[in-house]
Amino acid sequence: MKKITLLLLCLIVSSPLLSQTFEFGPSVQYHRTAFQFDDEDEIIISDYGISEGTKVTEADSNIAFGGYAAYYTENTFAYIAELFYVTTSSPNYGNNKFNSINLIPSVAAEMFNSNLFINAGLGAGFLLNKPDFEDIKDVEGKDYSSVDILLKLALNYRIKNVLTIDGGALFGAIDIVDEQHRFHYYLGARVPLNVLIK
Repeated sequence: MKKITLLLLCLIVSSPLLSQTFEFGPSVQYHRTAFQFDDEDEIIISDYGISEGTKVTEADSNIAFGGYAAYYTENTFAYIAELFYVTTSSPNYGNNKFNSINLIPSVAAEMFNSNLFINAGLGAGFLLNKPDFEDIKDVEGKDYSSVDILLKLALNYRIKNVLTIDGGALFGAIDIVDEQHRFHYYLGARVPLNVLIK
């Protein structure tokens, strides 16, 4: 029964009717990762009152890899789901690194029939380890979160039936250690494998 279901799924996905609008395949991305936290030594005064400033660590380079599925409608919208593995680290924190598996659904809208899409999404990151942060000045290493909420803002350039170039930022909405959250700037590519091998 499983083999029949798998065969039917492969036939449906690779049919010419759906391959125009549905694609899936591998993705790879180059990330610059860092941590952000409140800076008690800096005060910001604005129309909304007085608040603390923020401090950002130095950025580190990491490679993300995974897969995606995307459905493109005829009225220039795309519905995308990405699943990828990436490390978040900073030179300020030595060998302390968070490894995570991230699932981010997003919606994209094409601008002026240009193959350039604005992409926004909200998803979850599942943290796989807890670094100790021993002897690190800005981190006590006590309050960890195993799940992170990620906001994605990106631009995608789609070369139809070949690849999509993806660049943007991921912002952590939850503190993953003490009062620090992560953010990533990235540039990557997605390859529609089901279209290429049909």
